[in-house]
Amino acid sequence: MKKAYILHLFIFSFLTMQAQDFTNKRFPLTTSVKTLDIGNTNILDPYLSPYEYSGFQIGFIEENRRLLPSIDTLISYTSRKSLSFGSGNHPSKNNSMLMFNGNYNLGINYHIRPHKNFLVLVGGSWDIDLGGKYISRNVNNPFSLDLYTNLNATAELFYRFKLKNQSLQLHYGFQTPVVGSMFVPMQGASYYELFTLSNMSNSIHFSSLHNKRGILQNFRLDLPLKNTTIRLGIQHELMQYSANEMIFHKKNLAFSVGYLVDMYTFSGRKNKVPSNFVSAYE
Repeated sequence: MKKAYILHLFIFSFLTMQAQDFTNKRFPLTTSVKTLDIGNTNILDPYLSPYEYSGFQIGFIEENRRLLPSIDTLISYTSRKSLSFGSGNHPSKNNSMLMFNGNYNLGINYHIRPHKNFLVLVGGSWDIDLGGKYISRNVNNPFSLDLYTNLNATAELFYRFKLKNQSLQLHYGFQTPVVGSMFVPMQGASYYELFTLSNMSNSIHFSSLHNKRGILQNFRLDLPLKNTTIRLGIQHELMQYSANEMIFHKKNLAFSVGYLVDMYTFSGRKNKVPSNFVSAYE
């Protein structure tokens, strides 16, 4: 009887320690944000036209962020995908330009918390951008391809505060290109020459602060509701680059609305799905 009692006590103590270990373990969540943006845009592309076109732009952004599974949990990685479409008018309103753009961005951030309500993220990112512009009235060269990749410097600030017992969070994000490469053909060179005849002479250019400068800023407010968190924001982008004696620029100002959710992901052999979770692929 005494031996059975000791055995039960040992099993109970073991299970209690296991439960405490599971309770104390910190599981990194993936924070996913999806937003819809709409605003105005101003584009100057000398390859197509010497005039600046002004119009509107609408876009969709999906951003996922997660802390690395480490003891100190001070480093996070972020992936962001964006897709946008727009249209601009000639200053005389007698011609129009259609635009589309896709971007993928992957970044690493180091977390600094100088105050319990204040968080600072510093780091860098790599992105690749693919887009195009089309002017129907241009007979010889109606299309211009946008293709570039950059290594960027990034910084973000988060401040949490309360307003009438409601917990809110302000966010400011900043990104600027440092070094990369870009596709800019000679003015007048046709895409038939470039791709069909493989005449890519002087079309790929090294970019850095001497010929490409830009800033992408985000001002956001996270508002928790009963079943979700709404994100409201303003995005401001300025970009100017030069190559082949041409100067290009892009100016965007957009308002955004979206929602934010926290998720936990299971993947690989070391992070298997627990038995009380059901996967659609099992």
